[in-house]
Amino acid sequence: MNVTTLLSRVLMCAMLSSATGFVDAQDAGVMEEALQNCDRDQQTMNFCARHRYDVADKTLNQVYRDSMTKQQDKAARQRMRDAQRAWITYRDKDCLAQNGPREMSGSIWPLQHFACLEQHTLRRTEDLRQQACGMEGCR
Repeated sequence: MNVTTLLSRVLMCAMLSSATGFVDAQDAGVMEEALQNCDRDQQTMNFCARHRYDVADKTLNQVYRDSMTKQQDKAARQRMRDAQRAWITYRDKDCLAQNGPREMSGSIWPLQHFACLEQHTLRRTEDLRQQACGMEGCR
């Protein structure tokens, strides 16, 4: 399979998996092949950056859900929800400030954008974990 065909399949797989949550075994193999060589070219670097962000985002969502279930009352859950929504707005605006709009950049923009999103997401996940520990600390 040539690089153009591989990248086309990878991009299609990524779109299908995010839309449906389902990837067949052959498509999963194509995606795995791309992830094995993230520095092949700009498209695979962009794909891998998106994949790393998706993994970080999935972890964040799980930590957030766990934190929400530990909130003792409706008001505390609402404060947490409001804080998370404000953080998402901040994250998106900060990454826009760092990288500029997509239409004003080149092929490296997705790599930079998803790296920024990943960095913020990893930090937020750690912040939520620390908040869950409270004053007593994690054990």
